[in-house]
Amino acid sequence: MAHDYDHIPRRLGNYWLETRLGSGYSGSIFRAYNVYTGEFVALKVQDVNHECPTNRYEEHIYPLLQGGEGMPKLFASGVQGKWHYLVISLLGSSLDNIYRNNGKKPLDLRSVCSIAIQVISRLQTMHNHEVLHRDIQLGNCAIGLSPNETMIYMIDFGFSKQYIDQRTRRHIPDSKQKRDFLGNYWFTSVGVHCKGKVPSRRDDLEAAALMFIHLLTPGGLSWTRNGVPKTDEQHRRLKRAKETARPEDLCRGMPSEFEEFLRYCRRLKFAEQPDYEHWMNEFRELAHENGFTEIDKFIWPPPPQQAKPARSQPAPQRPAVTTSEMENVLQDLAKLQLNNRPILADQTNVPAAQATKPEGKKDGDVIDLSSDSSVGNPSQEPPRNLPPRTPVRIKKASRLEQLRIAISDATDNAGLATVVAEFTTFLKETGSSKTLTKEGFAFMDALYKQLADPSVFVQPLRTSRTRSTTTEKPAGPQPAYVKLDLVARLRREVVRAQDNRALAKMVADFGAVTNRSSGRTITKDGFAFLEGLSSRLKALN
Repeated sequence: MAHDYDHIPRRLGNYWLETRLGSGYSGSIFRAYNVYTGEFVALKVQDVNHECPTNRYEEHIYPLLQGGEGMPKLFASGVQGKWHYLVISLLGSSLDNIYRNNGKKPLDLRSVCSIAIQVISRLQTMHNHEVLHRDIQLGNCAIGLSPNETMIYMIDFGFSKQYIDQRTRRHIPDSKQKRDFLGNYWFTSVGVHCKGKVPSRRDDLEAAALMFIHLLTPGGLSWTRNGVPKTDEQHRRLKRAKETARPEDLCRGMPSEFEEFLRYCRRLKFAEQPDYEHWMNEFRELAHENGFTEIDKFIWPPPPQQAKPARSQPAPQRPAVTTSEMENVLQDLAKLQLNNRPILADQTNVPAAQATKPEGKKDGDVIDLSSDSSVGNPSQEPPRNLPPRTPVRIKKASRLEQLRIAISDATDNAGLATVVAEFTTFLKETGSSKTLTKEGFAFMDALYKQLADPSVFVQPLRTSRTRSTTTEKPAGPQPAYVKLDLVARLRREVVRAQDNRALAKMVADFGAVTNRSSGRTITKDGFAFLEGLSSRLKALN
């Protein structure tokens, strides 16, 4: 049915229409103002006989959301002649406009974290009012006008629906019967779009997760790059691409929080309530780790890059040396035989130098001997901004070795708990790299032996990838989702462990999955597991 939107009257109710802001299949939206107060508003107009009467649906949804943060206000609604209109808050640009005006280039991490926090919060508000959005996309998120220009509003509730039955007060039922597609091609969840499932709260969140990932992906998500499908075959190809895309591939090169959030959404049960606060805090913490402030405010254009905290600053550039090369250098240094080498310098003055050691200098301090400055010339300043040297690495390994010895010497659960807490804190404070090194795995081995049975020989949790003595092909790195799922389960279950043997099995599982994962990194769930392990050991003492 054709609808003639060129003949909409200039005045509807008490509002005078000015500029057309946009139009589409279901109607048009105008900038308008109240002829009595002069207040500017947005006015949505739709033919009363439209086959998809979204204005009528929205008119029912808006009163349910009034007063919620980030929800537009409904000022008036009515029918005049053949036109049904809604008068709502006038807002600024949509995220889709911002993305397009940015050349469809990836947005900066600060902006995406801010978007994630606010969109999750808006969905929490809608879901708390028993409403599903069901059409999450960039065009349905808009920025407010001054003084609310840092707030993201959720708009366009034409597909929205209450998920609590108003008669029975129960959650709407799930169904295995396939349904017609409802939503948008780009971000609607795989379950709803590709499998015809009934939408619920989890699907709103999954659509949001895909939207966040899209904003960080060069060129956007792969299935969005060919435009809206015009044939059934094109639509089938799009659905196949979306359904087969693995989270670890979609999020390659991104902070792990985005992959973890997508997996979390897809693990939720149909009627399960999401943990909104947890994920808002996750994205806040990610932003703060990267030195961003006022992250709950969406600022566009983004502010100048803020300096990261000192502990997270990258080391000055140095010649590229791989980890394996560095380990070989350290091993070769350890093998040097210097006992029979001739002395290359007169060291008769060493005792005197030690006797006149400046105050405040500690025995454990590292002295840099590679400088051209003279010991006898204190006025000459040492070179600045030198890159960290080998002693830093040795100190880290030495500290982990001390913790391994401490865990072996512990005589009760309280002692184990203290050392595990020190181990966790130390790993967190070693910088942005959370890789579990061979010294870290040695600590985990010792912990396992203490928890299981000190008299039983235990195969190390870390397996060698370079010097296998068997003909069996070593297992390759596990997909990221295996690690994320298992570590998340361990984090949840460690607080319920009944005894030390149950904890020992969890430590073994944690060590094994970390060893087989790519990069052997410890995720936030991994640190949460270690902290939970320490707390549980105290409780079992």
